[in-house]
Amino acid sequence: MPTLELTRDEIVAEMERVAHARRGASAAELIAAYRAGTLDDPGQVGDVLVLAGLLDPADSYFAG
Repeated sequence: MPTLELTRDEIVAEMERVAHARRGASAAELIAAYRAGTLDDPGQVGDVLVLAGLLDPADSYFAG
């Protein structure tokens, strides 16, 4: 099976695309709600959460 490699910017762009399409919110907002335990139906954006897990927890994306 081929391996797909994504840059950090590609990961962020895909997270944002999916988050806006499915929830009309930024991926950062969804991730923050998930971490706070307040995200309704996290399975709907499970792929966003998985992609977020590929980023370094100290990534500047999570700062703002």
